[in-house]
Amino acid sequence: MLLFNGDSWTYGANLDNRDERYACVLSKQWGEDFIDLSEAGCSNRKIYRKTIEQDLTDISLGIIQMTYKNRTEYFLDGKWENINPGRGKGRRFLDYYRDYYSEELGESDELMFRQAIIDHFAANNTELLLLTNSKDSKYGYDVQLNTPDIPLGATKHPDRVGHRILAHRIYETLNQMDKVPL
Repeated sequence: MLLFNGDSWTYGANLDNRDERYACVLSKQWGEDFIDLSEAGCSNRKIYRKTIEQDLTDISLGIIQMTYKNRTEYFLDGKWENINPGRGKGRRFLDYYRDYYSEELGESDELMFRQAIIDHFAANNTELLLLTNSKDSKYGYDVQLNTPDIPLGATKHPDRVGHRILAHRIYETLNQMDKVPL
């Protein structure tokens, strides 16, 4: 069983048919079932939280995509709320970005959540491929998704061809690391 998590790039935002997202392409290619925890607009905090809540007992490989460091989440009125400065309800939290957020905070959070995910998979003896779509990350990842060769749709997310290219890139990286599921 494969485990995917990430933001809208993993979720397949911009696709008319989400079965064309790279998670589906890879799962079909390998004949593996999968769990996809991804969510559009989410943060590294949410990606971390949802990943560690998932039982890894039957997971052979996690493919986890980190996102932009300036996103976060809060627990408000009995539910988790995505805080994203550029979209949707996140705009109501612009005072957070004006008064509290800093690049140092974003980088610290990215480092903590990135390392916590790595440690979680290691502690559970489960293979991990760590991805990012953030072009300005200071930290090392196995695969950078957001590169000029990936065709993007109107919402700046990979289109169907982009997801096929990403699936190939992920496969090739796993093959080089000798982590391709059998």
